[in-house]
Amino acid sequence: MSGKNPRYLLLVLVLAVLTCLVALLALDLSAPDTAEEPNGTLASQDETTAGQDAAQEAASDNANDMLASRIEAIAREDTTHYALFVAYPLENRPHYIYQSSQMRSASMIKVFILAAAMERVKAGHLSLDQTLTLHASDKVGGSGVLTGYANGTQLTLDKILRLMITESDNTATNMMIDLLGMDAINGYIAQNGYHDTIVRRKMMDRAAIAVGQENVTSVTDLGNFFAKLYNHALVSPELDDVMLGYLTAQTDTECFPAELPGVKIAHKTGELDRLYDDGGIIYHGDRPLIVVGMTESYSSRGRAIRSLRRMLRAAVDCY
Repeated sequence: MSGKNPRYLLLVLVLAVLTCLVALLALDLSAPDTAEEPNGTLASQDETTAGQDAAQEAASDNANDMLASRIEAIAREDTTHYALFVAYPLENRPHYIYQSSQMRSASMIKVFILAAAMERVKAGHLSLDQTLTLHASDKVGGSGVLTGYANGTQLTLDKILRLMITESDNTATNMMIDLLGMDAINGYIAQNGYHDTIVRRKMMDRAAIAVGQENVTSVTDLGNFFAKLYNHALVSPELDDVMLGYLTAQTDTECFPAELPGVKIAHKTGELDRLYDDGGIIYHGDRPLIVVGMTESYSSRGRAIRSLRRMLRAAVDCY
């Protein structure tokens, strides 16, 4: 190398540099335009997501249309006034609501009294372990078992609330109304957005009934109540579990449980003259649903219950 001409060496160096530059330029020109590719990919993903959302919305609308057709056909078969709420908590699907309006609540009102009591427990003002004394003046007729207990019996709050739900005990309910206060119960109801629900009288208050003072609610209020409870967003996760335990132990199994034997159902029923209701959370395998059915002025008690059972079946079929 020492014998080479310096000009020759410089020429070789320049040619080498130029060769490298040409090679680099060629690589740059052959590379994909990465500045454009991500945008195109995102656009494609957006279009796919939009298409999936549209397909899901169309499927939900179609399922609700099918449900509406079946429910309306059942309701037209007799002169009973039916109202229905159906929700599918695991699906992005609108609630199905049929003829929701303010109706006599019968014992369905007891779930709101239960939740109002649990709010007091959560706040520390009450305890499920505290005891109340059963007096002769507490006892009223209708559903329940406490009328058979001896006067002076000490009952825990937990037992009173449990009997109010599982046995729909009217005496237990009146004890809770006295303990909480009717105004406080209605305050809880209003604060939580149950616009159609009002407690106007105690259970079996015939004087109040005679002048038209009825407790009222709607399938929408009840449906929203059970939806919150399903999501453990009603009072607190722990106390919601306690309430679900009461509701799952419901002893009236004539309607929804009879239609779905073996299925876990957390529900409450209600009954007065020419009125039967059932509603709650249906743990139907991996497809839970919330169904509330109310009737008014039924032509036949048996027929009204059979129709509610068929409506439940339609809600399950149209999942």
